[in-house]
Amino acid sequence: MSQQSPIARAATLGGATVLIAMQTIAASVAGGWAIAGFLGLGDYGAYALEAAGLVVGIWAVTKFVRSAIKNDPARRTA
Repeated sequence: MSQQSPIARAATLGGATVLIAMQTIAASVAGGWAIAGFLGLGDYGAYALEAAGLVVGIWAVTKFVRSAIKNDPARRTA
């Protein structure tokens, strides 16, 4: 099994992080918008739920990045 270079690992982690971050944050904000529209909360209610979704999305992305860095095979000692 060939070892991946540190630059390749960083690029892989960076690419995965950008992809997952964009999808997670967009889905969280869109979910807040949809729930506010369904419940008829108006503009301010939609803004509040979108902001809450943004916070949840950022939290989820942060957890992903921390887990990915923690479980990187290059960081493990023999």
